Amino acid sequence: MTRSSMVRRWAWVAVIAATLTSAVASSLPAAASATPPSRSEVRPTDPIAHDPTMVEENGWYYVAITGDAGAPHTFLPLKRSRDLVHWQELAPVFTTLPSWIVPTLGIDPSAAPKDLWAPDLSYSHGEWRLYYAVSQFGKNTSVIGLATTKTLDPASPGYGWQDRGLVLKSTDYRAAGGDSFNALDPNIVTEPDGQSWLSYGSFFSGIYLHKIDATGKIPSGDVAVHISERAAPDAEENSSIVYHGGYYYLFLSFDYCCRSVESDYRTVVARSTSVTGPYVDEAGVPMLNDKGGTEVMRGYNEFVGAGGADVLLGAHGQDYVVNHYYDATDSGTPRLNVRRLSWDASGWPVVGEPINPSRAAGHGDAYVKIQPRGAATVVENVGCGYEGANVALGTDSGNLCQEWQLSYRNNGSRIQNRFSNDVAENAACNNVDGGNVAQWGWLGFLPNNDCQRWSFSGAPDGYSTISTIQPGGRSWTAEGPASTPGTNIAVDAPTGSVSQQFRFQPVGSVLLGSAGDETTTLGIAGDRVVFEPRSEQRPQEWRFVEIGSTATYRVVSTANGKLLGADLHGLDATYGHGTPSAAQTWTLTPGNDGTWTLANSVTGQKVRLLLP
Repeated sequence: MTRSSMVRRWAWVAVIAATLTSAVASSLPAAASATPPSRSEVRPTDPIAHDPTMVEENGWYYVAITGDAGAPHTFLPLKRSRDLVHWQELAPVFTTLPSWIVPTLGIDPSAAPKDLWAPDLSYSHGEWRLYYAVSQFGKNTSVIGLATTKTLDPASPGYGWQDRGLVLKSTDYRAAGGDSFNALDPNIVTEPDGQSWLSYGSFFSGIYLHKIDATGKIPSGDVAVHISERAAPDAEENSSIVYHGGYYYLFLSFDYCCRSVESDYRTVVARSTSVTGPYVDEAGVPMLNDKGGTEVMRGYNEFVGAGGADVLLGAHGQDYVVNHYYDATDSGTPRLNVRRLSWDASGWPVVGEPINPSRAAGHGDAYVKIQPRGAATVVENVGCGYEGANVALGTDSGNLCQEWQLSYRNNGSRIQNRFSNDVAENAACNNVDGGNVAQWGWLGFLPNNDCQRWSFSGAPDGYSTISTIQPGGRSWTAEGPASTPGTNIAVDAPTGSVSQQFRFQPVGSVLLGSAGDETTTLGIAGDRVVFEPRSEQRPQEWRFVEIGSTATYRVVSTANGKLLGADLHGLDATYGHGTPSAAQTWTLTPGNDGTWTLANSVTGQKVRLLLP
């Protein structure tokens, strides 16, 4: 099984009409407070966007985005807002392709690019500078250009974009003298002493830095600095570097954009005391190591593939991340998110909910450990690897490589590793007894690709079997003693044996969402429990505590230690100590519709298992 080593961004942007307002003088008040709408309000539709960059000028937040290849004369669309929720569409930066691009790329004019990509806005030397990129599909034949204006306000006499031409070029790595890097996804960071740097790169050998001089160009003879690289075909792109609290923070998009609702883009971060690195993640792993990068944002609910992020610091005392997502409620249309950015006690960034938040409860499907019957081992991504890494049993060490997310995807569920973002598959679709289970990037959007989708069925005592939806329905099988780390997981014809039985234990605190109402979760009201609208001020989070080595759990309120129980009247929440009663002893089994069955000797309840 193969996949392309590069995926071009899709630039899905609506045809925009210029909406100009009166001049905005410097005496205007600051931008309105970005207060999230309440969950009871109708959620305003986010504007269409891809690869956004955001700045603030005179009370307005301005965003530039990748252009629309399907609509003529929309090279680098612009929009602005005062509250980060409601947006005005402005005229694009260019209505025709800058004339230098086609000859510099060395392509036939009939193949002229129909859009410009991944803009970056910054202010320097009395002007706004907008860096942008354009590339040939599937190649690293790419250029980065620069345009400038004195102001972003289209009603101001100083407004008007001037194209400044080429900044950086890369040529096809397959040609003689070709380049290993890709001149794509520009971003500017400025040191406290005023020296600016251009970061860039995508897929091909990772992320690089160049110095920028007073003209906005790269000084003659400047040598690029390599700051991040993942092993092919693992994708990284869209660098955004900011300086905060004595560190330079490198934000990157990992994995794949541009696959509509099947996109698995996510955002990671690392930091350095020097702009040129070395950048390391929160665990101290370098970004020039294939395993570096601390995840700070991923898709959930309608926000599929949250990436393409840009960071804006200090806008009226608040830091922000702006990113795009693919709207799961609108056929994967790319849309704009703006999120508050805060910093923890150790100085690491924390990305909040969008200013225009989801109305659904939780932040996507919860993570679980998958454990074989009769043993304390867990199913793991062997060696914390990426594509092609094996799936086997290992000693439970509590790391992300041993945590999995079960998400229903059409006619089956994908089982996605938290560390790698890759999914468990019947390796190479080898649908035979003894076929190996390994992991690969999600390819469920391809027709007839069933070897990455799984179904679940009940086994005795609260255990489950995990079977491929391919013909024959072969089941996960521990190929040796379940108690032995390193025992391989393969697929075999179902036999009902204990080697094919597994349990699922949620990791950390989770929400128990209603199976019929995506806005409500299980909370405590006195000594009863009810499904109610999600509220962080209410006791609505639960932990699953295993009982011995069985597939049974106590379900404990994170807020007050009460145990979830059941009586003849249904669910309740009662204090319990010591050995739980039968009414407080639960099994948890996955269904084949995205729900889970939470059951005991009295009742069974379908729920959704969600991240808080």
